[in-house]
Amino acid sequence: MLNFESEQKTFKMGNVKFGGQPGENPIVMVATVFYTKHAALLDEKTGKFDKNILEQELNDFTEVIEETQLQGVIDVVGAYPEVLIKECEFIADNVEYPFLVDGLNDTSRIPAMKGLQEIGLLDKAILNSIDENTNDENLEKLKEIGVKNAVLLTFGNKYMFPQQKLKFLKEILIPKAQKANIDNYIVDTAVLDLPSISINFETVGLIKKELGLPAGFAPANAIYGWSFVKKYGESARCGAIASIMAYCATAPSDFILFGPIKFAKCVVPAIALISGVNSYYQKRVKRKKISERTPLKTIF
Repeated sequence: MLNFESEQKTFKMGNVKFGGQPGENPIVMVATVFYTKHAALLDEKTGKFDKNILEQELNDFTEVIEETQLQGVIDVVGAYPEVLIKECEFIADNVEYPFLVDGLNDTSRIPAMKGLQEIGLLDKAILNSIDENTNDENLEKLKEIGVKNAVLLTFGNKYMFPQQKLKFLKEILIPKAQKANIDNYIVDTAVLDLPSISINFETVGLIKKELGLPAGFAPANAIYGWSFVKKYGESARCGAIASIMAYCATAPSDFILFGPIKFAKCVVPAIALISGVNSYYQKRVKRKKISERTPLKTIF
């Protein structure tokens, strides 16, 4: 699916542009930090972390993103508002990429967004996420804070299959974002488990076809928990991880939450290949203008 007849919307968040026709803009690679068992995270309650480990991981991520000319975003995970703020501030001080504010729920995410607003980092922050549980009171809080960037998460017990997720997005999540005065939103089609990722593949295509919105998903938890491949060693596991991320890219996703930042060099080059091939198609076959930043100029 290399071209959509419907107009494709693009949203700029910080120095990153999400969306467009496949290949028009580089795929956005989202790397997670401060996740459970992250070597750099020493105490999730206090937010104590090893700066040396994290700085090296951020440097490695930046290096592979810049060499491939994909786009980068950091997914900052935290259970406590004050910890999230501290972690996001460190990320903002060390890389130019926007970051997801990925709290466990609204009680951690929304106060964190307020804190980021107070220290002048709201423009780089992407709320992760507005979902089924985000109520009117919290939407009003987001409006008051001035949050403009958010992920819409199409997860719910009644919204399992592609058409259901599309309906959920159109009838519930987008109106919620509009009520909160969110200007820029991207759609996470919510992975359930590894075999059901095929549902996410179809859902991304539906969303882009019918609404033209930037869409993607997060295969990370599903693939990293896949025990079958581990008996074949780390190289086989890296291949499996890269393959499911490539499947995500060909959906075609505008962004991929690929999980722990330490896997960047396993995943990013493979996605750069797909992104570059898609850019070639847009430029040579469709005669369309593509971004100045593209793997097409660097990896072939």
